[in-house]
Amino acid sequence: MTDEQSPDLKRVRLTGARFEHGRLPVDSLVELQKYQQVVRIAAEAEWRREHPDEKLPADFDQSVSLTIQEIREGSADVFLAFEQHEVYVSYQVEAQDAADSVLAAAYRGEDLPTIESLSPQEDFEFRSVLSQFGQTLTEGQSIQFYPDGPDSTPVSITVETREQAVDRLLPLEGFLLNPDDAPSKSAIGKEEQSLVGRITELNADKLTYLLVLSDGRELKGFYKNQPSLLDDFKLVLNSAAEGPLTRITGDLHSRDGQPWRFWTTDVLEQIQFDDTLWGARLTELASLTAHWDGGESAQVSSGALEAAQMLLRAIDKAGIDRPGVFPTEEGGVLIEWSSPATVRSVEVLEDGTFETFELSSGQNSGSHSSTSDLTEAIAFAKADGA
Repeated sequence: MTDEQSPDLKRVRLTGARFEHGRLPVDSLVELQKYQQVVRIAAEAEWRREHPDEKLPADFDQSVSLTIQEIREGSADVFLAFEQHEVYVSYQVEAQDAADSVLAAAYRGEDLPTIESLSPQEDFEFRSVLSQFGQTLTEGQSIQFYPDGPDSTPVSITVETREQAVDRLLPLEGFLLNPDDAPSKSAIGKEEQSLVGRITELNADKLTYLLVLSDGRELKGFYKNQPSLLDDFKLVLNSAAEGPLTRITGDLHSRDGQPWRFWTTDVLEQIQFDDTLWGARLTELASLTAHWDGGESAQVSSGALEAAQMLLRAIDKAGIDRPGVFPTEEGGVLIEWSSPATVRSVEVLEDGTFETFELSSGQNSGSHSSTSDLTEAIAFAKADGA
C-alpha cells in the first residue's frame, strides 16, 4: 500500500492463474457486488431503526456504494472505497464493520457477532448474501479478504473454507425462526447527554473513537459532526488504566436503558481530580448518568465538580471533619456535616456557586445564604461546628 492510500480502503485480493497480471474477469465482479450488497443491507437496517416511521431516502443506496480505487498487478489486488456522502457516512461505517466482523468470524471459526440492528428476516438475508461471497471461485483460486485494514491479516476464502463458513453462517438447525418466536428488537433511546470515561481508541479516517467507562463497558462514538475535535481526542488518547478522565457530551443512543454509542459528539472535556479520597468520590459523581436516581435527576455538571474539588481541598488542608459528599438532583454536589447537635452543608450548584445551610437541634428552621465567592464558602466550612 502506498503512502497516499488511506487505511480505510477495503482490500480484496483474488489469487490464482485467472487473476494474474491484475486481471479481473467480468464474472468475478459479482464478488464485489455481493460485498456491497451485504453492507447496504446492514446500513439500511441501521437507518430504519433510527427512523422507524420514515421512508428510506431515495439517494441512500447510491450513497452507500463502493468504487474500485485501484487494481494491483501480480493478482487482482483490488482496493475499494465508499462513495462518500456526509449524511450517511456513519451508517456506512457501522454497516461495513458489521459485514467485516461477521465474515471474518465465519472464516476464522469464531462465534458470529450479533448485529443488533437486524431483524430476524434481515439477519437471514444478511447472512445469505455473505454466504455467497466467493461463489465464483474454483480449485486453486482464493479471495484474500482484509477485514481490519489493507495491511491486516487476511481471511482466506477458498472452495474448501467456504464450505465450513457457509455452515456457520446458515446453520441447518436453530437459525430460521418462527416469526412469533423471533426476539423483539431492543428499545433504542436518544438523548443529549454526557458520559465520563477514558478514550482508548481513535480512528481519524472514520471519525470514530472508543470510550471505556469506569465499569469497563465500551462505547463507540462518532465525531463526524465536529471533526475539529481530532486534536482534543489525541490529547486524551491512552489506555483505560492510564488515560485521563474525559467527559463526552453529545447525542447518546441507549439500548434497553443502557448507554450504547455516541451518534454525535459536541463537547470533549478532560476532567482531573486529585489522587485523594475526595478525588475518588468526585470521579464517582462525574460518572453518573442522567436519571441516576431513576427519576428526572441531572448529571453532575463540570462546574459543580470543579468548585466542589476546590472546596474539599481547603477542607482537607484545614483538618476539618470529613463531610458526606453527595450528588443533587439538579446537577450539583452537596457537602454535608451531620451530628445530633447540628446539620451544616454547602451545596455546590450546577453553575459552580454555593448555597450554605445550618440547622441546630431544637430549631424549626435553619439559616441559608448564597454566594459565588469560594472564600466565603470555605469560611463557612471552617466555622465552629463543622
